[in-house]
Amino acid sequence: MPFICENVECRAVLARGQVRHHQEGAGWCFYCPDCNTRNELMNVGTVSGPVELVQPERASPPHRVVATARPLDDGRYAAQLSVQRALAVKGTYAAEEHWDQLGVFGDAQEAVAHAKSFATDLLQRVA
Repeated sequence: MPFICENVECRAVLARGQVRHHQEGAGWCFYCPDCNTRNELMNVGTVSGPVELVQPERASPPHRVVATARPLDDGRYAAQLSVQRALAVKGTYAAEEHWDQLGVFGDAQEAVAHAKSFATDLLQRVA
């Protein structure tokens, strides 16, 4: 089974021979040869046997989520969101989904929090 870089921008699919694993502190990891991102590994081998490393299972690949607050003429803020779902292939994403006005809020931080909450709900429903 190949290893996949967790870096959203990279998503390199690496054969076991391309990965040099390291033991750091209490755990194992590898650094992606393409982008140098640290990726966590788990030892599933037996205590007396050889080390057998696997990548921890992720609920879903990392997605690009941008939540913003657009100021309105009346002093309030519109919550905006754009989401690109990560595909399981190196550096590829689905088409961007965009919402210009998820709601109107009196505070910019409220608007951003609402957009992030909406994104979390959206990505959990699809997963």
